Amino acid sequence: MGKAGMWAVDRYRSLRRLCGKPPVPAKRIRRIRKLYPAGKPEEILRRLDGQRVSRLGAVFLAGSFLCGAVLWTGEKAGPVSVLERPDYGRREAVYELEAEKEDGTRLPVEVKIPEQALTGEEAEKRLEEAYEEICRSMLGENESAGHVERDLELPEKVLDGTVRAEWTSRSRELFNDWGELVKGPGEISPEGETGSYELFLSCGGYERRYEIWLTVYPAAQTEEEKLLEAVEAGLEQEKLEQEKTVELPETWEGERLTWFLREEGGAGVWIFWLVPLICILLAARGGQQEKEKLREREREMLMDYPELVSKFTVLLQAGLAARNVWERMVTEYGEQKKSGQKPRYAYEEMELTWNQMKNGMYESLAYGEFGRRCGLHTYMKFGALLEQNLRQGTTGLAVRLKEEAELAFEERKNLARRLGEEAETRLMLPMFLMLFMVLTVIMVPAFLSF
Repeated sequence: MGKAGMWAVDRYRSLRRLCGKPPVPAKRIRRIRKLYPAGKPEEILRRLDGQRVSRLGAVFLAGSFLCGAVLWTGEKAGPVSVLERPDYGRREAVYELEAEKEDGTRLPVEVKIPEQALTGEEAEKRLEEAYEEICRSMLGENESAGHVERDLELPEKVLDGTVRAEWTSRSRELFNDWGELVKGPGEISPEGETGSYELFLSCGGYERRYEIWLTVYPAAQTEEEKLLEAVEAGLEQEKLEQEKTVELPETWEGERLTWFLREEGGAGVWIFWLVPLICILLAARGGQQEKEKLREREREMLMDYPELVSKFTVLLQAGLAARNVWERMVTEYGEQKKSGQKPRYAYEEMELTWNQMKNGMYESLAYGEFGRRCGLHTYMKFGALLEQNLRQGTTGLAVRLKEEAELAFEERKNLARRLGEEAETRLMLPMFLMLFMVLTVIMVPAFLSF
């Protein structure tokens, strides 16, 4: 896949040349030159882009293979002649069909099948089960139908909503149509008062009526309830078809029809759309990583600048010329790299500048180029000081660099402070999550205890 990625990158660059554009945009070259000062930007971009294209190609091929495998091994819809009708109490079924004519053409058809109707025996059985369930559930907190002290719970639907119930009170002086007791505890006879409800049950066009008798007794009152009743009294003195399947027509306008369930695609369709989305996300992630590396480079160079200028000033005050100081710092950095130290962007730029001076570039031009490549104001100022020193002499250079070092250390403190604030900001979300978990652990048991 690596060679295929390189080949695709080369073809893309050739296409840009044919269109009169540079093979690699200048903006990308400037970015990559900052990240890899000593390398060739075009070759580095070719390698990185080739790797990126290879990864995208591998994801695309793997996704395409998986999508094809799912679609190939998926269950194929064969011809159908009958459709299942949903059971009673369920919503109507909607079938997406295709009718194939004799000439091979297919016509899409949407068929809606209503729920299955109940037979007389099934309806009677459901009504009996509904009545038994209502007799158990309607009492609520009461002991039995012969001893009712509190409001009743009269359901409007039972058996998963397949049976409807309508209630009519025949003793409105005792309880209303919603199961609420009308008389207070002090108004009911201690021997009990008897009343009844008329219950009307309907299911699939079948109906039955029942009469339920209840005996109401005054509820035992607590001291608080008696006081509340007295206060309230004082305030008042001062309100279908029955088939399980449906057959499809075999002919239409003299032509024989073959019916098929329309395929929805299932997992294969999801994978088909997911693969391009993953490729787009991977491509966007590559660009985001490059920007993040540039931000890390800038932070690293700003953190290294005070030490670099301070060291340069000390060696300059020791009597070395600026060129010799530069050479010595680059040599020491090369030895540190050989011993396993991680490369530093600022010193990599210094090493590139030293190689340019060794290859014949004017010293003043090399210093100016160093500041421009770094792209940061502090390094541009440092390069300008060295360039100005060559034109006007070494007088005062050490003093100016010392002042620059002191200023750089202050900026480094400010940078460290900003980085600390950013870290605190990033920690806010985990802290809030931990706070939410602690509150949940404390509050949930408290609410459940009520």
